[in-house]
Amino acid sequence: MTTLNSETTFTVIAAPEYFEESEDLYLYPENAGSLAVRELRYPGDVLPPLFYESNPDRWENFDSVPMTNRPQVRTELTLASAQIVQWSGYYPDRSVREIWRGSDNRSRMFAYMLRRLYEYFAYPPFAGYITWCPKDRTTQAYLIQIEGVQVGGQDIISFDWVALLQGDVLTGEVAFQFRIIGEA
Repeated sequence: MTTLNSETTFTVIAAPEYFEESEDLYLYPENAGSLAVRELRYPGDVLPPLFYESNPDRWENFDSVPMTNRPQVRTELTLASAQIVQWSGYYPDRSVREIWRGSDNRSRMFAYMLRRLYEYFAYPPFAGYITWCPKDRTTQAYLIQIEGVQVGGQDIISFDWVALLQGDVLTGEVAFQFRIIGEA
């Protein structure tokens, strides 16, 4: 009778490195908003608190929480294919803008409100940050750094003599732009 024997030699090597990452997911709640007005507060109350006379008609990059930390995706070609890299970003990545939609014959803001917004913009605090409270969307307040105030869709502030004379109002679109630095 014939006996067959077989033998195989193999080497066990160390497992390749592997990385484990985790991230907290935030599920955005349904939020129709409320009629509460937004407000700005200067650190140390050097300037008086500014309560909006009316909330903006439109705003960008904010709902119940900031929507400024969008993932950034980049694709690079390789010899055989392509490599895709995604970076999750962080809060100060993008600006938040509040917009009051006026036109040449329609006003959405009094000059008084614009002057107060401009004071907050023109005199940034030496220490600390301005606090923004979007009370119509959430109870959370945020520390912000103001980037600009515009009237008329440009990086300038334009006034209309007739509108100011007739009722101290502004014509044109007013935009207030800032970056969220963190939660207050």
